[in-house]
Amino acid sequence: MQRQFVALLVILTAATALAADAPQTFTAAKAVWEKSKDRAAYQTYASEFAQFNNHFRLDEKDGCYTLASGPVNLMLVISKPAGDAFAVVERVLTDVDNAKSRCFKKSYSGVRTKVPPFLPFVLQMGMG
Repeated sequence: MQRQFVALLVILTAATALAADAPQTFTAAKAVWEKSKDRAAYQTYASEFAQFNNHFRLDEKDGCYTLASGPVNLMLVISKPAGDAFAVVERVLTDVDNAKSRCFKKSYSGVRTKVPPFLPFVLQMGMG
C-alpha cells in the first residue's frame, strides 16, 4: 500500500513539473517556439497539425474570422496528460484580446491531437 502511494506521488510530482514547464504567457510561449521552430521534428509535427486542422476545419468551425478585423497570433501549448494516448491543447495564448482571439481560444482549447515529439511543445499559428 505504501509503495502504491509513493508511486502515485512520484507520478503526480512529474506531472506537476511538466505543467510548470509549460509557458503561461504569450511572450514565454513565443520564446519556447523561437527555440524549437527550426527543428526538423517541430516542422514535421507542425505540418501534420496543419493537415489535421484543415481536415477538421478547426479554424473555421466557430466563425472566429468574422468577429474582429486584423490578425491574431496564437501560441498553442500542447501537453500529454499522464495515461492518455493523445496530447491535448492545454492552453491557447494570443497576442491580442478581442472577440476573435477569444473565439479561437475556445475553438482550440482542449483539442485532442497526436503526441508531439517533445515537451513543452508550442505551436504558432497566425490567423488573418
